[in-house]
Amino acid sequence: MVQEQERCGEPDMVVSAYEATFKFHASDLLRIIALFLVPLAWMSAGPAAAAAMALVSGGTWLLRYYARSRVQDVIGQLAFISAGIFSSIGLYQAIWWLDLVVHLIVMAVVTALIYEIRIRRNHLTEGASQVPHRLGARELLTYGSLAAVLWELGEWGGYFLISSEIGVGILDSTTDFFAGILGILGTVFWISSNRKSR
Repeated sequence: MVQEQERCGEPDMVVSAYEATFKFHASDLLRIIALFLVPLAWMSAGPAAAAAMALVSGGTWLLRYYARSRVQDVIGQLAFISAGIFSSIGLYQAIWWLDLVVHLIVMAVVTALIYEIRIRRNHLTEGASQVPHRLGARELLTYGSLAAVLWELGEWGGYFLISSEIGVGILDSTTDFFAGILGILGTVFWISSNRKSR
């Protein structure tokens, strides 16, 4: 496991996978698909599925502006969209372990996205403060864990406020959370290992 005093490496220059001025790329087709899946999910599975797909669509756009590479962007989009589709068609109920796998993969992607967002923000503020900030492994783990908690709270909120068909429970939330933690740890370890190899 990554030691608390270790730091996740930041690149010397913040770059994006795409141009600052919007230009259409083939990977944007996935974003368009995710957007059209929102009303489709509503019609086929109800408001809860549509709300989940709306979050998926938002995530695909965050990846466009913060993913460091187009490979990271496409992989992240596929993970998000797959999670939304599986929810809409009820595949989690049919395959009990699929929910755990999706939580692991999606939280790994989310943690990498959080890392990129934080690094971009740090680079924007460093010029004014003149104090370089390095994103620590513990800090990244904390942000990722918070995202995992918010995911579970969102499921419970959806259960009480939108649809009782959303599958929630103490055991479900606990196992989902720890599956997500494994994904978070994997991303933290990968980022830290990349820094060591430089």
